[in-house]
Amino acid sequence: MEELTAPTLAEQAYDAIRRAIANGELAPGERITERGLADTLSVSPTPVREALRRLEQEHLIERRGARTLVVFDTRESSDYEFALIEANLRSLAVRFAATNASPVAVAAAARHLAEADEHREHLRAALANGEPYPERTAEMLLLSLRAFHSELESACGNAVLLRWLSTVNAFSFRHRVRLLKDQVTAGRTDDERYDEHRRILEAVERHDADEAERLMLHHARGAARHFTG
Repeated sequence: MEELTAPTLAEQAYDAIRRAIANGELAPGERITERGLADTLSVSPTPVREALRRLEQEHLIERRGARTLVVFDTRESSDYEFALIEANLRSLAVRFAATNASPVAVAAAARHLAEADEHREHLRAALANGEPYPERTAEMLLLSLRAFHSELESACGNAVLLRWLSTVNAFSFRHRVRLLKDQVTAGRTDDERYDEHRRILEAVERHDADEAERLMLHHARGAARHFTG
């Protein structure tokens, strides 16, 4: 994890620790301490303590004693189960977003999708030129897609649903990184699934809640099927 220098250290600490959980740098079941994380991030324990309280509320970490904190262990549930949970939550969120999303939110989601398009083309070009698998480009592609989904989800206007999604999303990112690499290095790309992002965005822009929900459920359950093998 990178050192922190920004003035809002509690928020920065929360973001950094959450990213470390999402990408597997902090592994499921790993024991963590305020002091150890504070040393890693080069901050005092106070902002780390605040960050850990938030992460505990999100069930991304759990307390197993007065002085024992561990990263929530997802290994008791399958990747497929998490993906199905995520699929159903996302479809409900985008249904609400089709009713509540402002033009500003739709435009922001469109920008993230355009960024993803660019990263995808760079990824394809690198592999077509025989270059080594571009890990950073692939990660940027997934981050742009995550930002696209997050923008639509945030527009749903339901705080409880967003909290549930936040927890599930944190555990799915590292699996998607692995899945994308496996697919691309095997010469497979799912163009149809990727194009579904554009159709979902168009349904939200039309305020077609039924179609937005249907498209998202189909899209997200399609992703879940990749975790059954």
